[in-house]
Amino acid sequence: MKKRIQKILGDTDQKEILSKGFSFLVFRILGAVVGYLFIFYVSNTYGADIYGLIALGLSMFLIISEFGRLGLDTNIVKFFSQDKHDSEAGIFFKSLGISFFASSFLAWVVYYFSDVIVLKFYQEPKPELLEYLPWILFAIPFWNIAMISASFLRAKKRNNAFAFLNNPSRFLFSLLLVIFISYFFEKIPLNIVKAHFWGVIISAIIGLSMVFKSISGIEIKSKTKSIAFVKESFPMLLSSSILILLGLTDTQVLGVYESNTEIGIYNVSLKLAALTTFSLQAINSILAPKIARSYADNDETNYKKLIAFSTKLNFIISTIIVIVMLTFHKYLLSLFGEDFETGSQILIIFCVGQFVNSFSGSVGIILQMIGKQKVLQNFVFIAFIINLILTFALTPRYGGLGAATATVISMLFWNIGSAIYLKKRMNITSYYTFK
Repeated sequence: MKKRIQKILGDTDQKEILSKGFSFLVFRILGAVVGYLFIFYVSNTYGADIYGLIALGLSMFLIISEFGRLGLDTNIVKFFSQDKHDSEAGIFFKSLGISFFASSFLAWVVYYFSDVIVLKFYQEPKPELLEYLPWILFAIPFWNIAMISASFLRAKKRNNAFAFLNNPSRFLFSLLLVIFISYFFEKIPLNIVKAHFWGVIISAIIGLSMVFKSISGIEIKSKTKSIAFVKESFPMLLSSSILILLGLTDTQVLGVYESNTEIGIYNVSLKLAALTTFSLQAINSILAPKIARSYADNDETNYKKLIAFSTKLNFIISTIIVIVMLTFHKYLLSLFGEDFETGSQILIIFCVGQFVNSFSGSVGIILQMIGKQKVLQNFVFIAFIINLILTFALTPRYGGLGAATATVISMLFWNIGSAIYLKKRMNITSYYTFK
């Protein structure tokens, strides 16, 4: 054991994955704590019913923002991980402008048709959501500024900055602002989305200021054409947006058939299950640019070694977290109120699914960073179709349990399928091997 630890610490890349991955994990845990405090504050102050509406609105926020980024955030990580592109800051600013315009347009379209969406789409109409939507939708372009800035910082190995923007920033500022607004002004549910809007604005300002410290002023010119960059980003858009849809379609479909309270309970169970993905996210934050660089340099030995090490590390940590979650699931749910204890079975289903996914390894990041984004796109598209069919088949009959089951089955399909592809076609072992 001692020799193994010394060997890991003696390897620069593995040591960096451990040290910077740990830093990301700290920020991810901080982000989770802040997010849970936000949920706790909303659910205890306004009830599970109001939290269900907020969860529904914020799931729209995440879906539209993902489409509005056009995959540019992922491509920026891949592009700026290579030192030869350091002088092409112009492509960052062009990406920022394109994404801001695209996400503003999508937000406006949804806002324009909001009456139809809220009153006709859901079997149980949710007119209360209409008041919240303007504040939720028009925060989207600014959130994409924060996310594209975070991707640039990630590529340049400023992992703590990336981790802060990607995790605690939005809910940290939202929580502080909603408490402040509610204390000094009237305590109404609308304060929640107002605070979220301004929390996003603050995150965007911080993200941009961090990028400005890494580059020398605003630059528009670049050798790489923006059209070519967007075209290259498109498969990444499809993959990432479908992955977001996989994770959030269940909430939207649940909104069609179930009450706001049921949506709130389901969403809290989903948020708690996300704890099992923290180690994978922490590792991926470091792994992505390293794989992109090693693969571009044809250093097969290095990127395979990094993948094997990260998979083993993630599997061990995820297993421990899943065991803790399964042991204390009822207690964890009860922290948000008695109503939320009924989400126990949903939480268990999600935990089992995430455990199997941790076994598969960082398949999405690997495929994107080695230029196989179209392969990933195909896997997640099929998974999305599976998810849609199962969600609409199971949710009306089984409610949250049916939605959770559909989501987990589709997740297992693309994770296991991608792992098999990497092994058979690329001779890359992404999954955990018991050696």
